[in-house]
Amino acid sequence: MNRIKKLGMSFVYAARGIAYCVRHERNIRIHIVALIYVLYFSTFYTFTKAEYAVLLLTCAVVMALELINTAIEIVIDKVSPKFSVFAMMGKDVAAGGVLIGAVGAVIIGIIFFWNTAVFAEIFSYFTENFYRPLILAVSALLSVLFIGNTKRRGGNASKNIKEKEK
Repeated sequence: MNRIKKLGMSFVYAARGIAYCVRHERNIRIHIVALIYVLYFSTFYTFTKAEYAVLLLTCAVVMALELINTAIEIVIDKVSPKFSVFAMMGKDVAAGGVLIGAVGAVIIGIIFFWNTAVFAEIFSYFTENFYRPLILAVSALLSVLFIGNTKRRGGNASKNIKEKEK
């Protein structure tokens, strides 16, 4: 029973880490919004299961890289609270890893989604009814609000962690 509880708690800890990142990291929110739009617009295409697997894996890798980058930044901030060239380079290298993953994802997206015939279909779909572009505009506005409403790292979470360390 103890092993099962430990396993269950590992999922709780992972979910807590993901939730922290979603609350405090603007870039993970950008990736979430991109994933939602990728999944939505993919419905206009006839992707195979393998192509969907590549799309989802690509999105998952970028988000995982963002989580790892955040973890590295948090640890560096903890062990090196004052400015250090090494700390800065560590953070920059981690961010570079995310950038490479994101650029790769964009390239894969262009390869999968660049189809002028489907673009015409999508345009036609959104111009058939007046409410469809309105819904798209509202979703874009909500996306911008979601991305922009990121809490600063630190604050109460850092205070609670510091209290637990004592």
